[in-house]
Amino acid sequence: MTSCNPDYNIAQIGTQTQWTPVKNLTFTGDLTYTHLDQKFAGTVAFPGSAALGKPVAIYELKNQNTLTMMLKVQRNW
Repeated sequence: MTSCNPDYNIAQIGTQTQWTPVKNLTFTGDLTYTHLDQKFAGTVAFPGSAALGKPVAIYELKNQNTLTMMLKVQRNW
């Protein structure tokens, strides 16, 4: 059984830190947590799609969590 309610909520929290060991050189780290609270429920039998990169499978519709990390090195002249 699948429920079709397109309502959703998104929450994010993150932090950034920077370190400049010498003038004009900065190391930066970003960390972000995202929570998707969706109202869809149930399962979907997906036939697969090479264009989307999704294999044939039965997918469960549920809330999703993502943790994203970005590292950057910047040098200015």
